[in-house]
Amino acid sequence: MKSTLFAFVALASALACWPASASPWLLRPGDLIVVGRYDFESADEEYLDNTTAQPFPLAGRYDASTFSTTLRYGLLEDLELELYLPIKQLSYSSDPVIVVPTTEADAFDYYQENILDFSQSVRGLADIHMAARYQLFRSAVAGAFELRLKTPTGYDKPTGTFGNRPKSREEFIARAEELTRPSNIQDDVALGDGQLDLTPSILLGWATASGTFARLDLGYRLRFGGAGDQVIGGLRVGQSIGRRLLIYGGADLEYAVQQGRIIGISVAAVDPTLPAEDYDSPDNFLFRELRLERDQLSVSGGAIFRATQSVEFNLGYTQTVWGRNTAQVRTVSVSIGIRTNILSPPDP
Repeated sequence: MKSTLFAFVALASALACWPASASPWLLRPGDLIVVGRYDFESADEEYLDNTTAQPFPLAGRYDASTFSTTLRYGLLEDLELELYLPIKQLSYSSDPVIVVPTTEADAFDYYQENILDFSQSVRGLADIHMAARYQLFRSAVAGAFELRLKTPTGYDKPTGTFGNRPKSREEFIARAEELTRPSNIQDDVALGDGQLDLTPSILLGWATASGTFARLDLGYRLRFGGAGDQVIGGLRVGQSIGRRLLIYGGADLEYAVQQGRIIGISVAAVDPTLPAEDYDSPDNFLFRELRLERDQLSVSGGAIFRATQSVEFNLGYTQTVWGRNTAQVRTVSVSIGIRTNILSPPDP
């Protein structure tokens, strides 16, 4: 059983669907795992207030690429540390639109000055995650306590479509003609929420000699800066096939239990399928109070291949299947994990 658990730790440490890289079986003192990972995200639909996915207005599309490094280190017998560093590039593209047409003779200058283009892009260092885990018990069933800190890195914080003021729908509508100018477009395309999170969690795991495993994570995310706190949970199940291949699947839930503060007004659409050329009045614009809160349920699956005792490759796929104030994101992930023990001499 001991050798089975050791093999499971090596596999579970590379489970790619962030934040599930943590394992309830902690590393031995001196063990170091370095994971390099690439994620490609895309979405063309979003969940607003009614938790039903609808297309982005104006044929909108979201794409993001993330290159990240995760370091896990066994500091003591029952204590390990983790650091996650992501470099991210994301973009939102949509068709430009004229909100109010004109019948003036000099229409060309009018249209040049009043085309609204909501396309945005940004790149840089995204939110850094740091975590400490303490082993509560360890056997075929294992448990650990995790404390995770997520901190922003100085990027521009998200705002409403035309900035962070006004913060009420009524005031925005009263000043809509003044505010909806091309020079005011900011949108909420950002590298993160721009606020601090602290998440205590319990990680539970079960493994068998046949290579079957299951994991359950439960936690409460304290979100500072006026963001709504969340209850979070994750479930993973998997099976080893032979000595080198593991397949897995699971789900992750984030559910807001508090109302977040308003950071501006978001502009959506009453009919998101309406093409740009049919926007002959502002009537199709839907003005929503944008809050720092969201719900999200995602499902995932993938496979891990053990090239050697210390090197693994992971291919995973994740999709958001339910949510509120979030996009219906599809994510393809590829990673490589390398494990060593910096306290032990290398094998001859």
